[in-house]
Amino acid sequence: MPVHSETFPGRLSQNQNEAPPRNIPRPRNSRYDLCMKSIIKHDASAPPRLRVLRRNGLARRYLFSALLIALIPLVVLAFMYDTQYVKALEKVTESRTNARLAGAENLLRTFLQERIYELEALADVPEVFDWLTTANAEEKPNAEVMAQLRQALDSPHLYGVVVKPSRYEAPLWYLTQTLLQQVELDELPLTPFANGEIIGPALPTDSRPGWFVLRLSPTGLNPAPEAWVGLVVRLASLTDQVKDLSLTGLQSPLIVTPQNVPITAVGNIPGKPSYSAKDINSNDFIEGWHIRLQWLGDPLLGPLESARFGLILLASGAALAVILLSRHLSKRLEKQVTPLIEGADRVAGGDFDTPLHTEGTAEIGYLAFALERMRLRLRRLVKSMVDVERRAILGQFSAGVAHEIRNPLATIKTTIQALSRKESDPKRQKLMESVDHEIDRVNDVVQLLLDYARPREAKASKVNIIDVVETVKILADAVAHRHGIELVQVEHESVYAWADSSQVRQIVMNLVMNAIQAMEGIGGRVTIRTKQQGLAVYVSVSDNGPGVSADHLIHLTEPFFTTKTNGTGLGLAICRQLAQANQGNLRFQSVSGEGLKVTLKLPLYLNNENQGSV
Repeated sequence: MPVHSETFPGRLSQNQNEAPPRNIPRPRNSRYDLCMKSIIKHDASAPPRLRVLRRNGLARRYLFSALLIALIPLVVLAFMYDTQYVKALEKVTESRTNARLAGAENLLRTFLQERIYELEALADVPEVFDWLTTANAEEKPNAEVMAQLRQALDSPHLYGVVVKPSRYEAPLWYLTQTLLQQVELDELPLTPFANGEIIGPALPTDSRPGWFVLRLSPTGLNPAPEAWVGLVVRLASLTDQVKDLSLTGLQSPLIVTPQNVPITAVGNIPGKPSYSAKDINSNDFIEGWHIRLQWLGDPLLGPLESARFGLILLASGAALAVILLSRHLSKRLEKQVTPLIEGADRVAGGDFDTPLHTEGTAEIGYLAFALERMRLRLRRLVKSMVDVERRAILGQFSAGVAHEIRNPLATIKTTIQALSRKESDPKRQKLMESVDHEIDRVNDVVQLLLDYARPREAKASKVNIIDVVETVKILADAVAHRHGIELVQVEHESVYAWADSSQVRQIVMNLVMNAIQAMEGIGGRVTIRTKQQGLAVYVSVSDNGPGVSADHLIHLTEPFFTTKTNGTGLGLAICRQLAQANQGNLRFQSVSGEGLKVTLKLPLYLNNENQGSV
């Protein structure tokens, strides 16, 4: 498939018997690669392996740091819990319990003291006192005495009243008789209190509640008073004074009687009394009577122990989570960093064509894109340096070729022309004319080398691009018509560029002739368009010929690259050089089988006297 050649108008070859096309793609071990390897100087020693770097890697450091940060506070908290919090809680609880016990003891004594006051008031009544000390045996109390006794029964804390006149053998009970079932008064414990005595208590049973007698002698307390009056007090009224000591699920207050029987706050005997080392016993609030705080279990410290266990689980879970997270981050970081390391090694080895792996998150992604930009810039830099070196070498080569070839060519050409004038044989005459044409063709190639190696400096001025295109169209119309190709200029308003007019004309002419040569023998259309966009002027030359493959498209402007039988491979290279000299560039767009479009970009004329020269 023919490809666009790079030759100038007026220099088309007339000899179809030339050498085969010169495809000069860049080999892998070309001077280009050797130059790139020499430019990228790096340490000859092999880079350290990733497994070695892991020892001091970021992920490993993060793991240890995270473990320390997560575990140290938890360990300190657990230590403080064990050594400080529990002890402080026990001290606070003990102090509060002692204070509450002291308050409950005062309440119990106060309750009993109030009943003593009631007894003293009752015993001080003259009618009651006289009846207790003077009444004969079996003598019933009169109405005044009974009224005083009934008045004493108005208290909600009493079940009844019991009196024992001095001449009576047994006391008289004014209470519900069922309360006396299974009770022997002489068998009940006797406890002194204040100016009186406490008899009992009579322990509660299934058929009756518990009670005790608080008695007082009107004649003074003695070990065996002959006359006394007593109040039958509800045992539940006494035990009710300690109900505030109850802590639901933690402690239950009990009053332990002289019989060493515990009574609950509601006046009952516990169904299954239990004893624990954590039970708290108060001092006797009266002789033989004390308070016991029964330990019911561990509802308060239980949650604290659960919290402690939770702290251990939390610390273990945090450590495990940190390890798993760090392992995940390490693998993910390694997965993202390893391709970058391999890509950096390739770049360091001179491979600028293989793209780097640019996938990653956050900083790794930014780093990957930065390395990819570095690779592309290094590739452009190396390529430009190789081009500079190539141009320098080509300049020296061209100067030598021009000196060594042009002078002999001039002598040969003069000789051939002289011999041709004296030659009478028509066949020999035609042969000499062909030699003369080939000498001109060789001279044109030498001129192309000189033009590429020693380009003329561009002299920028205001250039009417439409005029340039029209001039090129007029010059190329004849050639296009001869090959059956239609040359079309798309109408556009005048646009002006800041460039060298002759060099712009040379570029456009070469692009048009290139397009015509690409469609020799097949016909077609070549279209020239101009437009202004922003601060740039664009001239595009497109054809509907066979187009250029993607592999060849990137090499079109390389010197000596061509697939034509009569091409030199310098035309488009010179066009690119001239475009760059005028602060412009060339862009190629093609799909194989659909034609080629070449766009020349030039700076816009700004009508500014200070616009810099090219």
